[in-house]
Amino acid sequence: MKYLALTLFASMLFMATTASAQNLESLGGQSGVLLVRTVPARPTPHQFVTVIIESFSIDLDRSNISWFLNNNLSKDASNQKTFSFKTGGPGSTSNILIVVKTFEGEVIQETLNIRPATVDVLWEAESYVPPFYKGKSLYPFQGTVKIVALPNIVTAGGGTLSAKNLVYNWKVDGHPATAASGYGKNFIFFRGDIPLKAANITVEVSSVDQSYVAEGNTVITPVQPGIVFYEDSPLLGVLQNRALFGNITLRDEEIKIVAIPYFVGVTEREGRGLSYNWRLNEQKITGSLDKSALSFRQEKESAGNARVSLEVSSPSRIFQTVTSEISLLFGNPAGVSIF
Repeated sequence: MKYLALTLFASMLFMATTASAQNLESLGGQSGVLLVRTVPARPTPHQFVTVIIESFSIDLDRSNISWFLNNNLSKDASNQKTFSFKTGGPGSTSNILIVVKTFEGEVIQETLNIRPATVDVLWEAESYVPPFYKGKSLYPFQGTVKIVALPNIVTAGGGTLSAKNLVYNWKVDGHPATAASGYGKNFIFFRGDIPLKAANITVEVSSVDQSYVAEGNTVITPVQPGIVFYEDSPLLGVLQNRALFGNITLRDEEIKIVAIPYFVGVTEREGRGLSYNWRLNEQKITGSLDKSALSFRQEKESAGNARVSLEVSSPSRIFQTVTSEISLLFGNPAGVSIF
């Protein structure tokens, strides 16, 4: 009689993609008689899974095949080379016993123990958003993003492996990130480059003895930064509940306009290396102490409009360059002054 046991710990990745954890352990006897695989390859909690067996040394079509799930014989899968079932929750175990009796009378047994686990993979972009912004800082072209792996691998005894005591092997688009990998390194910094495309980040998490292995990945897609103009009221401050776009009619003698560069690769609005280039009717504006804001005053009572445009750029990240413009309706161009 020949025995082969495989213990597979599957894990799940939330927020982004799929993940897995597995532990292979031989119980003795001849190995390699049956090839066992699951679909999906790395099952998740509460998921339907199909186990498939193959062999290059015995004729399974002429063999008697029995499947046991948690010591219960499955009559529906009798003499089938596949078996389907639903996994339990994290920390649970699905014990599968496969018994094959060949045409020649030889008996082969293989066991498969599936224990679902979880791995969360989260990311945070290094990009600007204004204070109290309720959304997420998005990952801009040529931007920098931090990816964190949060494994939750439950052992057979019911304990959870500590994230700081695990080994992390990171890959970016299939290429090993050796410098960022190692013991306790559960995060990686990634900077986008040219050509502009989504990044596929994969992490393999394992115990020191490699008896437990978890794998997760996420795809991060870059976005184009953008500029939004707001009015800075002397009494109420920046009116971020009302963006300025298109044609803006000046109801008062003066207006102060603030530009918010959403998702550019800095953490401060006027961060280091960020350039603001304002123009009024195609004429460059210089001498302003406040790079991200300008004040305009109507000096004459004449109809017309003034075109205000802004380009925000970073010399080291040319694909983060962004432009926007508005028109101020409060007099002809000659009647508009900047202060």
